[in-house]
Amino acid sequence: MSHYVTSPKPSLLQRLGGLTKKRLPTGYQAGLTLNRIERDMAPYPCEWRAPGVLLILPQPSLTIDVTERVRKLFLAFIVYSRFSVSGFCDENLNAKIVVKTRGSVRKKHIHFVSKQPDGQKVIGWLNAYPIIRETLEELDFNSFQITLSHGHWRCEIEPFTASELVSRVPATRRYLKIAPTQRYRLLSSLQLINQLMEKHTATH
Repeated sequence: MSHYVTSPKPSLLQRLGGLTKKRLPTGYQAGLTLNRIERDMAPYPCEWRAPGVLLILPQPSLTIDVTERVRKLFLAFIVYSRFSVSGFCDENLNAKIVVKTRGSVRKKHIHFVSKQPDGQKVIGWLNAYPIIRETLEELDFNSFQITLSHGHWRCEIEPFTASELVSRVPATRRYLKIAPTQRYRLLSSLQLINQLMEKHTATH
């Protein structure tokens, strides 16, 4: 009889998880960019929900989640940050709304786009509050989206700054700090979206 405990064979999910971890670029340290973002958010209080998830608490009724997204480059990688708010909605709502931009950096125009009927309904809500569009047009961001599915809604914005470029050759790290004006516009956009969605999707 063997005196050693045999290890169970890894499941498919475990093997896929291992492959995902292996794809992360060399030198990436989860949460390091979030630590820098936490300092940028002062004086707003921040908390850590779990490794890799930073919470910003601008107001008692508003919680903003921040996570990292890694993009691999040749001999380098970029760590982007994703700021999001979320809540509950009708389980029958199913949509994805994104933002398309046109114009120049100094004079940017945006419009909301969705392929689903429920998404068109949400776009109607957004267009009824011009302050949301105006704030987003003054914000430098890579992507914006709102999703509604399975009784939950989520709005996620990936700003251009609050990101970090890590190069292997030469070995350097360059963090793009988010300017106070951009931080204000980012948090304001998420607060406005949160108020809008709570008003229209509140479940009773």
